[in-house]
Amino acid sequence: MDTSDPWIEFDADGNCNHCNFFLSAKLDLLSRDPSETKPLDDLLGNIKASRSRSKYDVVVGMSGGVDSSYVAVLAARHGLRVLAVHLDNGWNSPVAVENINRLVSRLNLGYASCVLPWSDFRRVQVAFLKASVPEAETPTDIAIARALFDSATKHGVNRILSGGNLASEGILPISWHYNARDTRYSHAILRRDSCPLRLFNTMRCGLRQEVYFRVVRQIKTLYPLNSIVYDKAEARKELEQDFGWKYYGSKHGESRFTRFIQTYYLPVKHGIDYRRATFSSEICLGQFDRSHALKLLAEPPYDKTAIKDELKYIAKKLALSLVELENIVEAPPRWYTDFPNDEALLGRVYDAYRFLAGKRKVSAF
Repeated sequence: MDTSDPWIEFDADGNCNHCNFFLSAKLDLLSRDPSETKPLDDLLGNIKASRSRSKYDVVVGMSGGVDSSYVAVLAARHGLRVLAVHLDNGWNSPVAVENINRLVSRLNLGYASCVLPWSDFRRVQVAFLKASVPEAETPTDIAIARALFDSATKHGVNRILSGGNLASEGILPISWHYNARDTRYSHAILRRDSCPLRLFNTMRCGLRQEVYFRVVRQIKTLYPLNSIVYDKAEARKELEQDFGWKYYGSKHGESRFTRFIQTYYLPVKHGIDYRRATFSSEICLGQFDRSHALKLLAEPPYDKTAIKDELKYIAKKLALSLVELENIVEAPPRWYTDFPNDEALLGRVYDAYRFLAGKRKVSAF
C-alpha cells in the first residue's frame, strides 16, 4: 500500500497500518493447513443438517467471477440446494453471463435474475460519478446486497453465502471504498446532482433494511472462502478445468463498468490502483512476491490502445457525451468525508452488534 490512501500511516519499520491490522487481526483466521477442510465441512454441513422445508438451503450471489463461482461449486459439492442470484445492472460482459449459465446448468442450481430498472439505475450511477468520489460502484454494491436479502426472504432461506474473502480482499482502505450501507451518504450524493431519491429505492439497503433482514428475518451472511486456505489462482484453474469457466481479463472484469472504474477511473482520478490492495493481502499471506507486485504496478492497469473506445462505450451507455465523461474523470477528486454521512453512528451500531454476537472486528467499519 502507498499514499494513494490519504490516511495511511507507517510505523518505524515502514509497515503501513493496513498490513499491520491484517497481520494482527486477520492472519490467524487464514493460517491453516491447506489440506484442512474441517472448518468448511462443518460450516456447510451444519447448514445441510438444519435444512428446512424451503426449496433451497442457501442463496449465492453469482457475478460470473472467480470467487462467487467457486463458492457455488463448494456449496453444490457439499450437497446444498443452491439458489444462484444474479444482479443484472446492464453491464454484464458476455463471458460472465456464459460462466453463470454454464455453472447453473452443470451444478443443477436454482437461478434468479434481478434486473434493475435501467433508466433509474443509469441516473443514479451518473450522480455518483459526478460526485467525484471513489464509491462510483456503491449503487451496484448495495443493489446486490438488497437483491440477495430480497431473494432469501422470498424463498424462506436464512443463509447467504458470499464470495467475499480476506485472502484477496482483506486489505481495503476506507478512503477507497466507504460503507455502501450509509444511506445518508448516498442521499447526499443524489441530492447534489438533483437525482430523485425515489430512483434509489429499489436498490437501497441501509441500516433499517439490514436490521430487518438480519434481526427480524434472521438471515445470516457467511463467507466459506475464509474457512479454507483460499488460493484464487488455483480456484480459477479448477473452474476452467472442471466447468469450462472462462477468464474475463482482469479483477472484476466480469462487469464492464466495474472494469472501467477500477482500471481507469480510480487510477486516473484518485491515484487508486486496486491491484495494490489485492497484492498487499496476498503478500501478507505469502502467496505473492513483493518485487513481482512492484513490477506489475509499474504498468498502468488499463490498455492504452483500447481505452478511447472503452470510454466511448461507457459514455454512450450512460447517455453522456465523451467530453462530459472525460470532464468527470478530470474533475478534482472528492472523498466520503466531503459529504454528510453516518460514519460515527454506523460505527457504534456495528461495534455493539459485534460485542453482542461475540465477533471480532476484521473490517474497516
